[in-house]
Amino acid sequence: MQFSSGRPRRVSLDLTPLIDVVLMLVIFFMLTTSFVLSPGLKVDLPHSSSTPETHEHDAIVIVTADGTLYYQNERVTLDALQAALRQRQQQQPGVRMIVKADTHAEHGWVVAIMDIAKTIGIDRLAIATAPKETQQ
Repeated sequence: MQFSSGRPRRVSLDLTPLIDVVLMLVIFFMLTTSFVLSPGLKVDLPHSSSTPETHEHDAIVIVTADGTLYYQNERVTLDALQAALRQRQQQQPGVRMIVKADTHAEHGWVVAIMDIAKTIGIDRLAIATAPKETQQ
């Protein structure tokens, strides 16, 4: 029988590959994470003393100054908006719709969107505003 020499073998753990993997994961998450809090659409919201809080499950409709409509940050027509909102209402009854209309957008667009929401059965509606600047 062969016995070992009595000296235990020294086991070492090399941390360099582990550190490389962790740094690669940090870089990956930094590159894939979006830090934009609002969409890339330029909308000058009207100012108000109270602003509604948006949640990710809200249906957000944006009206730009030139009357372009966006639903969930994708350009749509009124008919496509109606179809998308109807589908959303069926999938998620009681969904809240938030209209983010530019200050210079025509009032008729907002009324048309509100009419579509009422026709579909969306009862929870909010108009997005920017917070009022406090004067000192």
